[in-house]
Amino acid sequence: MIAGLILAVVGWGIVRDRAEKVWFDELEQEVLEDTLILTGELEVVKRELWGIISLYNSSEFVTRSEFGVYVQPLLKNHPFIQAFEWVPRIDYSEREGFENITRAMGYARFHIFASSGPSETKQEYFPVHYSEPLSGNEQALGFDLASDPQLLKLANTARDTGRAVAASRFGSVPNARSQSDLIILAPFYNEGKNPERTEERREHLKGFVLGIYRVGDMIEQMLSPYIPKGVNLTVYEEGELVAENLLYGKPLKNPAMKIVNVVTVSNRRWFLVWQATGEFRGGSQTSTALWTSTAIFSVALFLAIIIEIMASRTRVVESEVRARTEELTFANQKLVEVNELKNKFLGIASHDLRNPLASIRGYSKFLLDKGASVKENTRQEFLTTIKNVSGNMLELISNLLDISVIESGQLQLNPEKSCMKKLAEEKIHLQQILADKKNIVLHAELQAVPEFCFDANRVGQVVDNLLSNAVKYSPPDKEVFIKLVSNEETMTLSVKDEGPGISPDEQGQLFQHFKKLSARPTGGESSSGLGLAIAQRIVEEHQGDIGVDSQLGHGATFHFSLPLNK
Repeated sequence: MIAGLILAVVGWGIVRDRAEKVWFDELEQEVLEDTLILTGELEVVKRELWGIISLYNSSEFVTRSEFGVYVQPLLKNHPFIQAFEWVPRIDYSEREGFENITRAMGYARFHIFASSGPSETKQEYFPVHYSEPLSGNEQALGFDLASDPQLLKLANTARDTGRAVAASRFGSVPNARSQSDLIILAPFYNEGKNPERTEERREHLKGFVLGIYRVGDMIEQMLSPYIPKGVNLTVYEEGELVAENLLYGKPLKNPAMKIVNVVTVSNRRWFLVWQATGEFRGGSQTSTALWTSTAIFSVALFLAIIIEIMASRTRVVESEVRARTEELTFANQKLVEVNELKNKFLGIASHDLRNPLASIRGYSKFLLDKGASVKENTRQEFLTTIKNVSGNMLELISNLLDISVIESGQLQLNPEKSCMKKLAEEKIHLQQILADKKNIVLHAELQAVPEFCFDANRVGQVVDNLLSNAVKYSPPDKEVFIKLVSNEETMTLSVKDEGPGISPDEQGQLFQHFKKLSARPTGGESSSGLGLAIAQRIVEEHQGDIGVDSQLGHGATFHFSLPLNK
């Protein structure tokens, strides 16, 4: 059935991909056709400028009315044209006469001006002399293109190349409606010839024909009749496809498909971003893919049912065998672990308990045999030894019982709200007696910790173990530092000693059962090798962590942390 599901998904993917490819090919063909239409229309727009240039080539002087008569049909056919303008080149010496002649032609207020105000004195000017239609473009008459750095650069490029150049995001033009408008500048030279050399072009430049086009209206007129439903077009100026360079349209957020191509407008490149939604040609026809995958899965499901019926009995038998095998393996593993623990317990009982018992029996028999003849100081010494040895035995037996409970999984915690600082103070007070015998100073820095739930008896075992180990393994006349801190989530108690330290190799064995490392208690104290193993399990049952930081020869810091909110 899984194989059938996989085949159904694969079949659905293949058929769907084919359908989407057909859909994409349709969009690609549509984009190609519409781009060719736009390219052809833009070429017509550029040729119209050269047509106006040919008007000047055919006549020594073109009057304003002749200029208007020629461009009126063009303006009528293309409502997106803001204006056609004639921009002659005027030397400084010709400026005054040029302005006077223009005023005499009926434009009494005509003067050459810059984008920032009156035009400065310069070697040459490029003022707008004619503008059609005049209505709405009167403010452009006399505007000097050379007064704006961007427009001057554009004019110089057209002059030096002898080609029509285009720009959007240009400088200030009085009659341009927005910065997204397109301007195209075509140069005109003396005698209507386009010189071959740049120096000659600069020398013989007569002026420019300027066209200002509203890009949005232009693209709308050129392409809107041809763009089908479900296709969205956005046009960006040369550069990144960001809002700052957007010339036309509004991009869709999550289109089904997208194609980006480029058209050249004179010297500029436009990026055309075509986006398609599911409305284009009815979207990707995936119904065939769905039916194909359903048929494949149906056949696979039928075969799977037959195979399942045939294989169900075999699986039941195999499952029963596997379950019994796992049970036997687990039981055998537990037996091995219990046997190993039993052997360790027997070893402890035969060694660590037999010798202390023999000592107790010997000292007791001596005191009983000698009776009152035993000197008092000898009696006190023997009784003290019996007390210490029996205490060590009691500690060992307690540890053996604890580890037995832990390993059998029967460790029960009795958490209650308690004060960790008070518990630590009690344990430090008890350990002070043993520390005084070795002249060891205990320094406690205990932060107030909010009461939280924990098993005070079991955590007390952990604190006892860390404190007693620090005293046991510290040489006389040393210091032990106990620190209790907390934050919003945990509390941490650390015990730092000035003992021999622990090598990195032995640190990994610290919390294992019955491990006795190279370091030895400095006052002859006993050690079963179980205390840290028990402490680790108690801390872990509280969902805490325990660890050690140590360098050989520089003491050790044991620390454990408990969560405050669990």
